[in-house]
Amino acid sequence: MSPKYRRKCPPFVISLVSLSVMMAAATFAQAQDGIAKKNPRTRNALLEEVVVTAQRREENLNDVPIAVTALNGEQLDILGVTDTRDLNIIVPGFSASEGGYGAPVYTLRGVGFPDSTYFASPTTGVYIDEVSMPYSIMSKGPNIDVERVEILKGPQGTLFGRSTTGGAINYIAKKPTENFEAGVSGSYGRFDRKDLEAYVSGPVSDSLRYRFAGRYILQGDPWQYSNTDRSRELGEQDKFSLRSIFDWDASDDVSVRLMLAGWRDRSDSRAGQPVYFNAQNPQSDLLASLNVQNYPFIPDSDDPRAAEFCKGHSSCVDVNGKPYDFTQDETFYQAALRLSWMFTETVEGILLVSYNNFEADGSEIPASSYSERHIETTLFSEIENVDVEFRLTGSAELFNGPVTWTAGLHATPHETGTDYRLFGASDNNSVFYVVPLVGALPGLDDISLLGSYYIGDGEMEYRSQSAFGNVEWQFTDTLKVTAGARYTDEERDFNGCLADDAKDNNTNVNLVFSALSLQRALLALTTPDVTTPGECITLTEDGQFDRYTDNLEEHSLSWRLVGDWTPNDNVLMYLSRSRGFKSGSFPVTNTTDQGQYVPARQEQVDAYEIGAKLNFFDRRLQLNTAAFYYDYVDKQLFSRIQDPLFGSLPQLQNAPSSEVKGFEIDISGSPFEGLYLSAAGAYIETEVKEFPNAFNTRGQPADLTGREFNYSPKLSYTILADYSLPIGSEYEAGVGVDYSFKDETNSTLDGDPFFAHDDFAITNARLRFGRSDAKWMVTLYGRNVFNEYATTGHVQVVSDIVTRYVSDPRTYGITFDYKYD
Repeated sequence: MSPKYRRKCPPFVISLVSLSVMMAAATFAQAQDGIAKKNPRTRNALLEEVVVTAQRREENLNDVPIAVTALNGEQLDILGVTDTRDLNIIVPGFSASEGGYGAPVYTLRGVGFPDSTYFASPTTGVYIDEVSMPYSIMSKGPNIDVERVEILKGPQGTLFGRSTTGGAINYIAKKPTENFEAGVSGSYGRFDRKDLEAYVSGPVSDSLRYRFAGRYILQGDPWQYSNTDRSRELGEQDKFSLRSIFDWDASDDVSVRLMLAGWRDRSDSRAGQPVYFNAQNPQSDLLASLNVQNYPFIPDSDDPRAAEFCKGHSSCVDVNGKPYDFTQDETFYQAALRLSWMFTETVEGILLVSYNNFEADGSEIPASSYSERHIETTLFSEIENVDVEFRLTGSAELFNGPVTWTAGLHATPHETGTDYRLFGASDNNSVFYVVPLVGALPGLDDISLLGSYYIGDGEMEYRSQSAFGNVEWQFTDTLKVTAGARYTDEERDFNGCLADDAKDNNTNVNLVFSALSLQRALLALTTPDVTTPGECITLTEDGQFDRYTDNLEEHSLSWRLVGDWTPNDNVLMYLSRSRGFKSGSFPVTNTTDQGQYVPARQEQVDAYEIGAKLNFFDRRLQLNTAAFYYDYVDKQLFSRIQDPLFGSLPQLQNAPSSEVKGFEIDISGSPFEGLYLSAAGAYIETEVKEFPNAFNTRGQPADLTGREFNYSPKLSYTILADYSLPIGSEYEAGVGVDYSFKDETNSTLDGDPFFAHDDFAITNARLRFGRSDAKWMVTLYGRNVFNEYATTGHVQVVSDIVTRYVSDPRTYGITFDYKYD
């Protein structure tokens, strides 16, 4: 623990205790006076029943024995959440980090998987109306027309399936309405940011309804500038999303829902800050260019806008000589069909078929954080996925106690992915020197003998099938037991390699690797191999240049057992024991050794949790709390190995034993009419219990036993206050503020100080005025109002420069909402 927490009580604890006392006292006084009334003007979600689908059916949040953070669409808008990554600021225990290639890395309760590959299998699954988005890159599109989002904490494999050892993020879209409705929300803010969202909903006939929604975000002014030349800028936005939903009552017993959705992103890629020189070449720092060694790094900064990129420099061109503009070109679309059939009054059958497609068509990433071309990346990727699920749900009685049950089958018959990364390196990168001291001596030009352009690619195929079931038995008026299980069988095929780009036409790299092949072949007593421009240069142990191919077959049995006690309508206490799995994974990485492609096998977590959900004073005060312990076997973690030419490179490995333990608390309430207060916090400790044969960030052998997980801050909390004041009989004014804190952490498992994250706190505020019936509303907002510097990740991508990524700077603007019904 940081010394500052040993010296004094954490501010979260002080704030939470003060807030609890204030809310309890005020609420109790109001209840005693008998004046507690529900005011329709009050923007207070607590006074209304919160319905969630955490167990694949609609239930009151307080009846669900799972730790859930639920935010409605209005809250998401107020807090400035435009996509899943923005939950990083407002959900304690959740982190969204930058992986270096544009794909977000989600960590929940300390459980994450920091692989930046587009088709890396995450630990936190993301869903929209039960439809899985199996890869994190699919979830970065703009949120649109959201009823609410539910963050389910802890392993969720029993009902939600793969990639949920950390938890699940479940978006619920607004549905078609019986009557005509329409609405529009327009916002204008700093950096010429325009955000327009609209929807229309209503009936086509008595049995058919529709809902269309769209959102377009366009930011004309860049928000990042070059640290060495402020005239060079980056950071414009251009993205939109669309969704249509059709509900058809085919008969009294059959209903059909069709969802068609998609998003497109043509925004500038986010640039990083160059913070340290860390020579990638394993032989000597002297192999690095003096220009890079003496570069104006910015290890200490309080300016989130300062960054570095080569855009505009004469060397900043791809293999075809086209200047890099560092614009993303990403598209995602989705289709889902849900068929519901009431076989009897108590048994319902549900068929869910979905299709996902993501494509990156030449997204350019300023990976080096250098003013000249140092190591830049162009990404081409496509992921296609088909899921099919059929389940039966019903109710019955057992020994006079009601039983609710679910049984189903799930299959992924088709899932493919391709990932091509074109690396544009330069003569000032130590990785590509083979002659010592060249480029380091004064007066001599940098010379690269290993070429300037490389292609790292991988191809993946995935198939799975599973059977699952869940039973809830209310065997007394106050006691209920829930038991569920899922058996999964899955198979993953992979092939990949690293190659030099034939257009570069540099035969030196082929001569060097042919010599390495000869060396290995002599040691292995095999025949050496040769490679030519454009062919693979990834070597096998015996000196061959074949593409790496492998197959990973795994099966698992996830299960969950919960007992909960509800002595009255205001109290739920639960105790759960569960086991979850995350499937194995192949990395797509830059490698000259096929050993780096060896997959990490599936990880297993045994989770124990005790929790309570309590409400007081006519639901005007809500308290939720949970304590948990995770025991991990074969936790998938990123380590490093030392490549003879490319230096320290990432490698997936399994840590034999790890653990996570923590505590969460969430308190919210309305002390008096119009005022809503909430505070939520999480304290999480992670530890690798056994990992003796690992490597540190420099690629050196290391025993990482006892280390904390990366991207896992110990303490995080959020405090929010919102007050509404009636103006006459038809209008209201309001003010709101929220404050979020995240503790320090590190992007590496070995805690390399070059990759450290300082703690940070973000404050948002807003003022609003409008109709009390929410017909229209005008809001002035400020986000990150104190311009806090917040680190979200560090990376080093085949480069001599450690790059830091930070959150957005201070923004402000005005929003107008209008609804017609």
